[in-house]
Amino acid sequence: MKGSSKIIFANQLRGIAALLVVLSHLVCVFWRAKDAVSAYTGAPPADGDQPWIGAFINGAYWNFGALGVAIFFTISGFVIPMSLHHTGRLRFIAARFFRIYPTYIVAVGLALTVVWLSCRYWGHPFMWDFGTVLRNMLLIHTLTGTPSVDLVNWTLAIELKFYLVAALIAPLILAGRVWPLIAASALIFAVNKFSHTALGTEMLFVSFMFIGVLFNYLFNGLISLVRFYLAFVVVLGLFLGGWNASPWPDAFWAVTPNYLYGLMIFGAAYLLRNHFRNFRLLDFLADISYPLYIVHSLIGYSVMRILFDHGLKLRVVAPITAATVIGAALIIHLLVERPSIALGKKFKKSSRAPAPLAPTAAETGPAA
Repeated sequence: MKGSSKIIFANQLRGIAALLVVLSHLVCVFWRAKDAVSAYTGAPPADGDQPWIGAFINGAYWNFGALGVAIFFTISGFVIPMSLHHTGRLRFIAARFFRIYPTYIVAVGLALTVVWLSCRYWGHPFMWDFGTVLRNMLLIHTLTGTPSVDLVNWTLAIELKFYLVAALIAPLILAGRVWPLIAASALIFAVNKFSHTALGTEMLFVSFMFIGVLFNYLFNGLISLVRFYLAFVVVLGLFLGGWNASPWPDAFWAVTPNYLYGLMIFGAAYLLRNHFRNFRLLDFLADISYPLYIVHSLIGYSVMRILFDHGLKLRVVAPITAATVIGAALIIHLLVERPSIALGKKFKKSSRAPAPLAPTAAETGPAA
């Protein structure tokens, strides 16, 4: 595996992806899905319409939220083989456990605390019972038919499944084998075609993440450009076909173009990777992207709704909300995420593994 000097682009794309998701949710979803926001914050639906800029964030043919998720998923596929390269399967799973769970549990706990305070403010009961919260914190909610408590952890549940698949076929991934990715994508397509299940739908996104793995193969010289293109077309075709066969084909034209945009953006950044340099703002957003991804929706919605109730205008509400969610994410990053990453890295050390790559935030964040 090559060193990390040329994957600054992946790290900075993570910061951009986080910003896209936050803008989509706080600028558009807050206004367009008032009933859902109300149900998740215990607040009455907000009055008014979204600001004019919302039309540029979520339009008829693009959606910043779906675009950000697509970029996150592609980055995960790209960087996870680098983590596999450092260690064996069990150590990889242990490292991923410490990477995902401590930060998620603390972040969602903080977000739900803010929701509880919001419910108290509005005089409504808290909407979730202990069992629902626990299954969400364990990220098994999608397997048990439990609703999400934070509206964003569906992607983390998919991430965990990708990690398990990657661990299962680790030797084949490290050898740059293409056929397992195609075979798994074909199987996932068949499951969605003939048996609509929640697990099959989640695995559909795992097949999309295989495209990031193909970029990793190309980056490390494990496959030729021709084989990359051929495999890219096959896996992408199976993903798109599987989506059309999923339980929500009506969303095909509203959502899937954003996954194509995400691949285009990632591909363009990959081609220009040697021109990327450290940029403080994007590096900062990348550093806090994982906790920011978790806390921004519930905390942002709750804070915005209360501030509007006090008669404040959007020009005041927006910076206060941004500072609140970024501040919460930064605190969690410093107090929980960094220590848990350091603990997880201990599991990557193996006497059989090559020397570790230089640390890079491209291997951390909401989708890695």
